[in-house]
Amino acid sequence: MAGGNKKKKQQRGKSRKNGNSSSGGKKPAPSLEDVLTQAESAMEMSDIDMAMKLFGYATQLLRSRIHGDDAGNGSEQDKCTLANVLGKMGELKASCGDVEGARNDFLDAIELLGNQQEATDMMQGDDGECNISTAQNSESKAGLYLYLGQLSTGTEALTALRIGVSELQRTVSILDRLAASKDDEANGMDIDGELNSLNLKRFMVETKRQLCAAYCSIGELYLTDLCEEPDAENSCEAALKAAVEIDASAQIESGPFESEIGPSPPDALQTMANLRLSQSRVAEALDCIMKTYDRMKVGCEAMSGLVGLATADKEGVQEAKARELLELDAASTLPEYGFRLQTAKIMLECTSLVDDGNNNTKERCSESAIQVLGSLLSENDEVIEVWYLLGCAFMSCSPPNPDSARHYWENAVDMLTKAKEQMEHSGEDVACELEVIQSQLEEVTKKLDELGEEMETK
Repeated sequence: MAGGNKKKKQQRGKSRKNGNSSSGGKKPAPSLEDVLTQAESAMEMSDIDMAMKLFGYATQLLRSRIHGDDAGNGSEQDKCTLANVLGKMGELKASCGDVEGARNDFLDAIELLGNQQEATDMMQGDDGECNISTAQNSESKAGLYLYLGQLSTGTEALTALRIGVSELQRTVSILDRLAASKDDEANGMDIDGELNSLNLKRFMVETKRQLCAAYCSIGELYLTDLCEEPDAENSCEAALKAAVEIDASAQIESGPFESEIGPSPPDALQTMANLRLSQSRVAEALDCIMKTYDRMKVGCEAMSGLVGLATADKEGVQEAKARELLELDAASTLPEYGFRLQTAKIMLECTSLVDDGNNNTKERCSESAIQVLGSLLSENDEVIEVWYLLGCAFMSCSPPNPDSARHYWENAVDMLTKAKEQMEHSGEDVACELEVIQSQLEEVTKKLDELGEEMETK
């Protein structure tokens, strides 16, 4: 008996030893918060593969928690977090060209947020009371619908964009009611009352900017995919008028936060200029595009100065230093490259259509186009189209500047010739691309020939 007891004790001891060894050698699983932090970091660093793996792992954790805790206190929060993760995964898939995968992730996220909204509405009861969580939920859903709109075309895109607009309008309405409320618990974004108010106002500005962008997307849709629809022009007009009105409101309200969230992008004015050109209302188009430029003038002039295209301006040393700091800040918050390129194109179209008798207006538009294109050249001097358009801009001046135009067009010809040679020796099937480059070469060469003839006659 004694020997048997001793043997059992040894076995129990061995089991404990093995168990301790096993648990001691196994690393604890990372927390959900750590995984999401690492995923966000990978996304910021454009490490898409790592971000996708981490977000994928996070979705597994969240789904298991949701299904295992249907009635738990954290279930609704987990659904909200999962919807956010799916939205991030959708963004990444869209950036990689996986449109269908992105669409499915966005739709799954919308379904989760819809379920969460139903639960929130039930808890709030029939009195219509709302809180910041309700506003955030609507704003998140709106973002997902706007992404779906970008991934779609025609009426399908329009439907998604309109739902996104409705969700954003609901968010603005809720924020208006919260801002008017004196109940700190309803405001509930921070303990300090003053900070509560500021946070609500900032959320309002950011939401209005999204709403403005959504209306611009609807307007652009009627200018492109849906331009043949029976009421396309009136629908486009209504959407862009709403965008301009919201943009003006957001610009006024953004004052206290502009240093943090940047200036309001002038999308509404640029899209309205495009509409007015399509309607042959050139004077109004010119007014809109110049207002667009005024919103990014300082930054464009600062950037164009780096490539020798700055406007001459005499000022004292102190004023120059103050201006340099202002320009540095403005340059860092310029609209994206494509937006500025489109702005320059609209400006040049306006100069070609504006009445020649109004030389001051035409000259200001041409000079502004040069500054916008200069900011693009400073950012990336390998875009052939920018060199070509700069030549066109100098020829649109009053009087034209043929020497400068020749400089930029000749550079464009050199770049096109090199691009053509590289394609011809690439060994790949690039017949279509070569045809495009050859057409561009002929166009720029023709302009240079015409310029030479003009200079000879003089």
